[in-house]
Amino acid sequence: MMMIRNILYIAVVLFAVSCNHNAAQEPEKETLSETTINNEEDNHNIPIIAERIDGPANIRDKPNGEIIFTLDDNTLVEVTQEKDGWFELLVYADIELKEFGMDTIKKGRSVIIDGESIGRIMKTFPVSTQRGQGKASVMLHGYTHKNNIKPETVIETRLLENLKNNNRNISSWLEFINLFVLDTNAVDFNGYKTFYNYENTLGDPSPGFRIVLLFENDKLVGFIHSRELELKSMKTYKLKWSYRISFFSDYPQAKQQSFVDYMNKWIQEVD
Repeated sequence: MMMIRNILYIAVVLFAVSCNHNAAQEPEKETLSETTINNEEDNHNIPIIAERIDGPANIRDKPNGEIIFTLDDNTLVEVTQEKDGWFELLVYADIELKEFGMDTIKKGRSVIIDGESIGRIMKTFPVSTQRGQGKASVMLHGYTHKNNIKPETVIETRLLENLKNNNRNISSWLEFINLFVLDTNAVDFNGYKTFYNYENTLGDPSPGFRIVLLFENDKLVGFIHSRELELKSMKTYKLKWSYRISFFSDYPQAKQQSFVDYMNKWIQEVD
């Protein structure tokens, strides 16, 4: 079983931001806005769902490459794991149904999501399109500097912060679970409580798990993760499908191995 999930992207504009049509001359930001970060963290009722732009931001055809489009602040995007200071990025923008099948998008065109302009095409470049439910969209792919993604919207970043600042009781993780709108019951194993989200379609066209929190008796004992993490005092096992399972050192080794064996079998059965 491969899990396929349709992701609806909503462009949320906090302020009216005018795009700089000469964005090719705009340098990447070197520092993040402390005010923006604090405001986002203070409003615990706003779900994060996915990464958001700290912008306006330049999106390039490759790391340090030419600017091909721009995105406004707080736009929801898909990104892969950061590499050498850059994120690979994908956003789905609205197009007319009659434009389905277009192979390029033209310079000067606005990037539209849900009827709102959230960026601008700065250079004509190749694209792919998709359609369904009476609508069509264009897939805009590129790269952006790490400072153009709000770090508090990256689930792995928040996970590591929680590990550092919170205890492992489930009550200390409810805010994190709600903030990232994690689903329940990822796997059925020995009474574990599990909370999970999926990888995005940029990393896998048929996404599997990205993060799965594993609780036993309402205590966090470990987690499944699809992306590499720097973890101290934890044992990490590498599985198929690029999955990793990390357990805390105080969790019995026999129980760790039992779950690893279970997941390896589960992966083979659903592959």
